[in-house]
Amino acid sequence: MRRALRPDALIITLVLVCVGLLTGKYAPSWGSVLPDAVHEALADTKADADFGAAASFDGESDEVVNHNLKLMPAADKCEPLTFLMFNAHNYFVREDDQRSRYKITIKKESEREAVADVIASAAPQIVGLVEMGGPRAVEDLQMRLRARGLDYPYSRVLTRGGEDRALAVLSQHPIVQDHSRANCALHGNKRQKMLRGILDVTVRVGGERYFRVVGAHLKSRVSDDPAAATARRALEARTLAMYLQQEMRKQPLMPFVVYGDWNDGPADDSLKILRHGMSADAALTRVKAADSAGLTWTIYYAAAEEYCVFDQIYVNSVLRSRRGRKLNSGVVDIPAAAQAADHRAVWCELR
Repeated sequence: MRRALRPDALIITLVLVCVGLLTGKYAPSWGSVLPDAVHEALADTKADADFGAAASFDGESDEVVNHNLKLMPAADKCEPLTFLMFNAHNYFVREDDQRSRYKITIKKESEREAVADVIASAAPQIVGLVEMGGPRAVEDLQMRLRARGLDYPYSRVLTRGGEDRALAVLSQHPIVQDHSRANCALHGNKRQKMLRGILDVTVRVGGERYFRVVGAHLKSRVSDDPAAATARRALEARTLAMYLQQEMRKQPLMPFVVYGDWNDGPADDSLKILRHGMSADAALTRVKAADSAGLTWTIYYAAAEEYCVFDQIYVNSVLRSRRGRKLNSGVVDIPAAAQAADHRAVWCELR
């Protein structure tokens, strides 16, 4: 029978654990002696810390970045760069560790080559990826892109325990900060987390421009309870919207580009929540994109026998004003796209 922990002892233990977390001296080996009640409280504390604190990735503090944002050149004086997002459809390789108990299938060599062909066709400077297997899968893709003359020396992979599909960013420019949240507690429910977390990095372009790239992958529509899955996507979208509001207020001059496989279309509730944001200063604008025939769909959703726009790129007000009306966007529809994945890649130009 589990022995109850006295309230005063629980408080003291929690204080010690929190101090250890804040000072970096918390030792995981304590787990064998901590009572279950402390483990539960510790999980909540860690989730709150993950949501609230930003990590420096390449030595640049928020203060330095914020100062440099004030010195950024006018948008019309900057060369546009291309950003592409792509759900690479279970880009699993044998070298990656599996993180869940579910069966996965290694992506075929021909399909991996096709993914590289799709990305190379747009020659983007920054790539936002969905459904990557892990670090080794990203390295595999980087190798194939180098063979096509595209080098992406900077990358970030966001993985979560129990979930094999990871988010990732490839960049030709330095990733100078990493704000990503692997364990982001859902709004109003700290016991549950966003399934794939929130990928969030700052990219420095040409030593004078910065872009904050945020990626997400909302709950799949494959579910025994479609209504519950829909509600989960809306809750994940609200959690992301709250996070974006917090971060945009910290850096009001920062251009944000937000990409994702939302598993919902632009008119669905989850995307309305994300687009409207939690306040006017955190609202987003969708970048409308179409293929060479003028078609906007990014996936054929077989269960509903319909073409859907699940893959979308959004920009904040700063980036919207910098993009203007003259920059291009598109959906990649080269022949290799059908072999590469069940989704189509979306790209846009940014200033």
